Amino acid sequence: MGRSVMLTKLLPIPPDSGGKLRSLALLRRLRDRGDVLLCAFDDPRADHDAIRDLGVEVVTHPRPTGMFTIAGGAFHTGSIGSGRFFSGELMQQLHAAVARSPIDNLVVEFLQMTPYARGIKARRRVLDLHNIESSLMLSYAAARRGPASWAARAEATALRRMERRAVGEFDVVVVVSETDRLRLPAGAASVLVCPNGFEERPALAPFNDPVVTFVATMSWPPNTDAATWLAKDIWPRVLAHHPGAWLQLVGRDPSPQVVALSGPTVEVTGTVDQIEPYLAKTSIVVAPLRMGGGSRLKILEALGYGRPVVATTVGAEGLEDLVGEGVVLADTASEFAKTVSNLLADPAEAQRIGRLGWQAIRSRYYWDTTLKPLLDQLDR
Repeated sequence: MGRSVMLTKLLPIPPDSGGKLRSLALLRRLRDRGDVLLCAFDDPRADHDAIRDLGVEVVTHPRPTGMFTIAGGAFHTGSIGSGRFFSGELMQQLHAAVARSPIDNLVVEFLQMTPYARGIKARRRVLDLHNIESSLMLSYAAARRGPASWAARAEATALRRMERRAVGEFDVVVVVSETDRLRLPAGAASVLVCPNGFEERPALAPFNDPVVTFVATMSWPPNTDAATWLAKDIWPRVLAHHPGAWLQLVGRDPSPQVVALSGPTVEVTGTVDQIEPYLAKTSIVVAPLRMGGGSRLKILEALGYGRPVVATTVGAEGLEDLVGEGVVLADTASEFAKTVSNLLADPAEAQRIGRLGWQAIRSRYYWDTTLKPLLDQLDR
């Protein structure tokens, strides 16, 4: 496959978010096929030794900070949110590094990183969209009122302009679901659907105690909203049937709203080194999202360990084929609480659903399977 250059938002080790999990899976498979230059912003939590052990060349720079710097980035990119990921210094380092030898494959992850790709020649240019950002922002707008909603709609318009331009600048555009394919602007030369996936691992041993877990990056607004709805509107109804139940809100960077949810039956963990110990002591995983886009890597992770998932329709978006095979849907607070309560009361049924999910992940959602359409393109 020759030399590949991969641009992504953040150095992907540790893979402590859904985006990093996908980035790392693709990076490993690119490295198996040839030399790789990775360009990404540094992260205080980044494990530089582990990244070096992958055998990839790395170009990195601290993320921009400060109102004026981000405003300048917004001017260059055309979007306020994208301005948070624009650095002239990183762009200079990248262009100097790519000039040393020809590039076979340029792989850009996330719409926000597309400005860095302009002017870089490669035999094949690929854009991997973890989300359709304009649709994601419109979902924020719909969940807000007043100035916050107006600002989100304006940002959605700006992101849509970026998407229209970006899809015409790449040979291949990759999306994570058929739903996102339909949301993509017209003009892409080729579109591939490569769902999110999971690395092969054995299922965890059954766990019967009434422990419910929501795993997410707790600073992301859709996850903050989901955690708040779960703890305030759903969880008291579950406790009415299971007074001894325990709720874990597991994930890095909890917002002040999420931290405030901690209480006698609710634990807010903050950043954890590994998710597996928490899932090992979980009987049900939940995905109570009311806004968002893409597809939920944390659902795949839970099912990959054999845990059943209760999700909203939005929470399971992009993974509709898993409904009935590990995922149970519930969209109102009363329905969600009833579904969780019933599964807590029937551990055997919860474990049966979890086994169905584990089998579905094994057959359809390991990364080598989900990324195969893209890897086949790159191997040509």
